[in-house]
This record gives sequence, C-alpha cells and structure tokens, in this order.
Amino acid sequence: MMGNVVIVLVRDGVVKRLIAKNVVTIEGHKYYAQKAAGETPAYTFNTMVLGNGPAPTWSETSNYSTLAGAISGSAKAVAPGYPKTNDTDPSNGNGGPNIVTWKFYWEPGDFAADYINQAVITVSNPSSDSPILCGFNMTAFDKTSSDVLTIFVNHKIRAIQV
Repeated sequence: MMGNVVIVLVRDGVVKRLIAKNVVTIEGHKYYAQKAAGETPAYTFNTMVLGNGPAPTWSETSNYSTLAGAISGSAKAVAPGYPKTNDTDPSNGNGGPNIVTWKFYWEPGDFAADYINQAVITVSNPSSDSPILCGFNMTAFDKTSSDVLTIFVNHKIRAIQV
C-alpha cells in the first residue's frame, strides 16, 4: 500500500503546496488489518516526526531509526477527528470513501527548521526501534517560526481478493 501526501506551507499569506508519496510499513499494514477486523491494533500510531537529514530509502521494514535527522520540536499529534475517511478539507483534496486521511498541523511558533525533507507517522515518544505506520521523503522546504504547516497523509484501501 502506498499513498499520497499533501504538504501545505503558508508563509505571509502565500500558500506553497507540495505532493509526495509514502510507503506503508509491515506494521502499518498490520495496523489497518487489525482495525478492519475490529481489533485493537498492536501499536497506537498518533504522531508525526519530521526530519532534515540525508534522504532515506523507505521500505516495508523501515522503523523510526530510518528517519534521518529528526527535528527537535517537530513531533506533532494527529489532528482531532483524524484519521478518517471521506476527508473534505479543501487543502487536501484527496479524500474519498476508501481513503484513510491523517492530518497533522503545526501553528506558528511550534518549531522552525531548514531543509525539511522527510517524515514518519509513529508512536508517541518514539525511540530508535519504534515502529512506524509509514515514512516518506519530500521536496525540501524551510519552516520559519511564523509559518503554518499542514501535512495530509492519504492511504487508499483497496479491495482484498481471496
């Protein structure tokens, strides 16, 4: 399963929109399978962490240690009401009945960093061997302390064939 990512950076009223692709890990696949079966997932994926190191190669076996250069202060909890299907937020524009959308939002003052080029969805307070739901690289950008940053991660759930 792969999905698309929509990054929206607002600086001085100017909107910059970037698109990226993400890779769902084995633990991410298990998470979605457990949710679909009405079970309690083994992990609570609820945090995004951004990075600005050398761009990693993401795979289904990636974990938190794959993220290069975790940015201090960038860890952010998933927005209230997310994840959800049928996301209608116009800034995303990629919602649908079989698309699970995750939304993360950083207000001015949350953090500032240069060359943000990667991110993961993981557990609260991750350590080097923590699982991740997904990871992705993106076109690098800077966030100042006055910018607003929103990242939508969309996962399309396909029909299962047996």
